Formats: sequence, structure tokens, C-alpha cells
Amino acid sequence: MYTLTIDEGGRDVSTPHDTPEAAQAALHAYLVVSDYYHRPTQLSRAHAAYELISLAQGQPRVVGVATIEAYTELDARRDLKAVFATVGPAHALAS
Repeated sequence: MYTLTIDEGGRDVSTPHDTPEAAQAALHAYLVVSDYYHRPTQLSRAHAAYELISLAQGQPRVVGVATIEAYTELDARRDLKAVFATVGPAHALAS
């Protein structure tokens, strides 16, 4: 599993993907819809980071960042712990 995280102007959105290629395709779709470009800042199989760039006002400016990272079992356990700590085990199981 891989996670695409897009942070634009303080809004942080993460989506899961089966492969890094699927996450990259989702990022590309986001760039097209938003009319942004991207510039890589770090590239590896386990972690890729990009700056999101807008040309809307004639000058390139960074408007956010995107990362694609491997989502491990350790990450899943950490996230589940956070959910249970927030809502409590009885409420989480009832949902």
C-alpha cells in the first residue's frame, strides 16, 4: 500500500493506493484539475516528494506539497491506536 498526501494551503488530504504508480496517477489527475505543475524534491521507491506550483499570476509560486509514501503495517497499527485513543474502544467497535 502507498499513501498520497497533498497539503495545499494547510489542507491536508491523504488517499490510499495499491501501487506507487496508482498514487502517481492520482497526483497527476489532481494537478490537471487544479492547473498546477509539480517539481520533485525527493524521489525514491519508498518516498517521493513534490512541490505544487501555480503559474496563475504569471509568476511561478509554490502552493503546496505532495508526498507518496509506502504505508506499512506499522503505520496501520499507529493509525488504529490513534483512532482508539480518540474515540475509545467501545465507541469505535459500535461504529
